[in-house]
Amino acid sequence: MIFNLKTHSYIKSLVPLVMLLFVGLATAAEHKNILLSIDEVKARIEQGNVTLVDSRSLVEFKKGHIKGAVSLPTDETFTKTGRSDLVATITEIRDLMSAAGITSESKVIIYGDGSFLDMSRLFWVFETFGVKDVAIMNGFFGEWVKKNHSTQKGLQAVVASDVYPALQEEKLATMLMVFASMKNNNESIIDARAEVEYQGKQSQTSVYGHIPSAISIPWYTNLTADYSKFKSIAELKEIYKAVDMKKMNTVYCNKGKESATNYVALRMLGANVRAYDGSWYEWSLQAGLPISKAN
Repeated sequence: MIFNLKTHSYIKSLVPLVMLLFVGLATAAEHKNILLSIDEVKARIEQGNVTLVDSRSLVEFKKGHIKGAVSLPTDETFTKTGRSDLVATITEIRDLMSAAGITSESKVIIYGDGSFLDMSRLFWVFETFGVKDVAIMNGFFGEWVKKNHSTQKGLQAVVASDVYPALQEEKLATMLMVFASMKNNNESIIDARAEVEYQGKQSQTSVYGHIPSAISIPWYTNLTADYSKFKSIAELKEIYKAVDMKKMNTVYCNKGKESATNYVALRMLGANVRAYDGSWYEWSLQAGLPISKAN
């Protein structure tokens, strides 16, 4: 090729397109494997180098679990040293991860049975404390059993890991951060509670309403009608069509489980998203904070 001014202009015009292509590929690579089918999980196990994490209670785990899985019940990730609705301290999370043999470099697949709330919450916890490769089995343990895939009972020996969790501050919102978000045009707030709670007709606390400026996207809209799977990307895009993915989107619910499904859905869509740990339980009971009700 003869290099001249015309050629230079042509190449220059292609640069933005090439950059957009690379950004698009990077985004797709980051978000495409968050949800795995049961068959995909089985294939990952056969390939090796994965850590299956059972989010159910230890009692249920002992009754039967996917062969090779470790137990890390979601409810154990709430702090034991203060309010029970807040995420555990970094020391408590370190102890949990170490006991399960997990490090920040582990390739983690979370599964459970009967509820995506626990799986989604655990997904957020892992990402918030620096685990880089986390996925969710988009189906239940009962389905795994029906397919006659390998299971086992009881507790198996786990080699404890030397892990030092690193809090990813962009994944966690405090009350003050949410207060600042209300009037920040570059941020938005999403209420994951039921519509009747958002409207102020019902409440799990003594205060009724929602955080000002928040929009309502109930947690169950992320799931199929029988709550057995997350909806498809196309369906989620329709649900979140009014949400600006480039803004910082803060999700909240009552105590942090329901909004975790919104967190996972928004991660699937490549959004900037974090969770307000204190959620409505903290906000509604803090004297002086503003409250809104739907008209």
